Amino acid sequence: MNPTKSQRNQKSESATGKGFALHRVCSVLEVPEGTVKGVHVKRHHLALFCYKGEFFAVDNRCPHMGYPFTKGTVCDGILVCHWHHWQFDLKSGACFVGGGDDVRTFPVEVKQGDVFVGISDDGSGAARDSMIDRGQRILERGLKDASPFLIAKAVVALSESGLSHLEIIRQGLVYGAGKTMDGWSSGVTILTLAGNLWDETAVKDHHLFLTHGLAQIGRKTSFRSSRPRIEPFPGRNAVDVPTLKRWFRRFITQRDIAAAERILVTLVDRGCGKEVIADFLFTAATDFYFTGDGHALDFANKTLEALDWVGWDNAPSLLRPIVVDLATRARHEEESLWAPSVSLLNEVFSRLDEIWAENQENEAGLNITSFAHDLVGRDFQETVPLVEETLRSGVDPRQLCRALTYAGALRVVRFHLKNEGDWHAVANLYSYAHALYQAFQVAPSRDLLRGIFHGVVYANLIRFLNMPEAQVPAPSDGLKDRFSGPKAMLNRLQELADFQKVQEAELLVNHYVRDGNDMGALWRGLTHILLREDAELHMFQVLEAALRHFDLADDAEEKRIHLLAATRYITAQKVMKAILWSTENAEKLQRGEMLSDRQDED
Repeated sequence: MNPTKSQRNQKSESATGKGFALHRVCSVLEVPEGTVKGVHVKRHHLALFCYKGEFFAVDNRCPHMGYPFTKGTVCDGILVCHWHHWQFDLKSGACFVGGGDDVRTFPVEVKQGDVFVGISDDGSGAARDSMIDRGQRILERGLKDASPFLIAKAVVALSESGLSHLEIIRQGLVYGAGKTMDGWSSGVTILTLAGNLWDETAVKDHHLFLTHGLAQIGRKTSFRSSRPRIEPFPGRNAVDVPTLKRWFRRFITQRDIAAAERILVTLVDRGCGKEVIADFLFTAATDFYFTGDGHALDFANKTLEALDWVGWDNAPSLLRPIVVDLATRARHEEESLWAPSVSLLNEVFSRLDEIWAENQENEAGLNITSFAHDLVGRDFQETVPLVEETLRSGVDPRQLCRALTYAGALRVVRFHLKNEGDWHAVANLYSYAHALYQAFQVAPSRDLLRGIFHGVVYANLIRFLNMPEAQVPAPSDGLKDRFSGPKAMLNRLQELADFQKVQEAELLVNHYVRDGNDMGALWRGLTHILLREDAELHMFQVLEAALRHFDLADDAEEKRIHLLAATRYITAQKVMKAILWSTENAEKLQRGEMLSDRQDED
């Protein structure tokens, strides 16, 4: 077929404009009228159409799921993808599916019987800004639609455009906190943890971590409108901070969310520091017993961490969810399980001023390992007085929190697999104790001491979860297998986790530690195993608690138990891998690969 005059002279103004380089892709004879040809230019896979005497080039991957347009058709100027029947304007790339993303088009020029396609300079500032703008729009739509695949595509595109992970985290946190009518959800918690654990996570898993948090935010907030903004009190000095704190606690007690929220917004408006707001939150969280299975204190801590990541100018948006948690979650002094401890703890709390004063005046050390074993091995009628005595002696409350966290690790490693339905209970102690340690780092107070006593009682109340008690591997135990090196051991650990071979995984980790291998690589390996699953919140909480207290510990056995706790909890949970597949597909599309060409993996 000979080229027509129109084909010979076809020219796109944008192809010769600034920021484009022309690339020859084929002869006009190779693409007869009404046909399509797949061509490759740099990293781009293009579909080149000849329609009514003109050439059109589009990205060969449907923006929905990546199906090649070379297998599509054009009718009346409309390009149809036959995988899910999305339709696009061939010339502009506009998508006719509501909320669907447009397909990228490329300028075409015909010279002397050859077809040239214009490729923009991706390194230009305008191109980068365009990529960021498009990625943020895709992310918001993915959140609204609760679509992990759209979210993953946005995360990959934004990362590849050079946008900082903190900017992605900020967008997700502000969106998630601003849309939810509920409390501090799993999604915003996981996204905060992504920031906390970023440096300890392998670079290859960064997209996956962000997608986990954002996908859960999408599930919690899809199709919800933004909440109305709460305004601070008028004036700057009408009410003093102690009065505001007293009122805040009253409104939380009365479960009055709006009133309590307005007080926090007023504190921010008056420029009160992080320590003041932390004191309000931590005091309210410990006004009641182990509020919300300990999550209220943990989420109060995560609120502060999130604000550190996104900036305190976003505080009015991020503070409401924690107010919901403080006001609405279960107060366990009202439950029969906790009833035997109420009178004992109320008596102790009547002496808090004395206990705090003596704690601040005196100084003493603590054997964390020994004390942790006391906490899990004795009844609370014995451990509560022991904790009071220890505090009066001058032991730093943070040391007691470390012992309580170690007790949580012991509960996890001794958790028998026959108790499968109660995994969350041991995770709650572990994450709560870590949050308590963090709280004392930020805003120590006499009222926060109550949290230690609550945790000590809970550590005893869940003792039945270690009946029967799982056997904890000895430090010298390991697998009989021979490995070529640490990488082979980590690969085997992933296989064991995929098949929930918990005891073998613990032995392998023991083996790895015993051989003196790199611990950073092991933690990255455990994080990768977690991120491969559609992991729920408690898995992330356990990972953070174990990693942080592994780093804090000087004792080798204390380190080992925290490591085994993370291993046992993560490998015992069997869930699907939809988020992994969505993220991997998004990464393949970003690299220019065709999803239709992939081979299914075992």
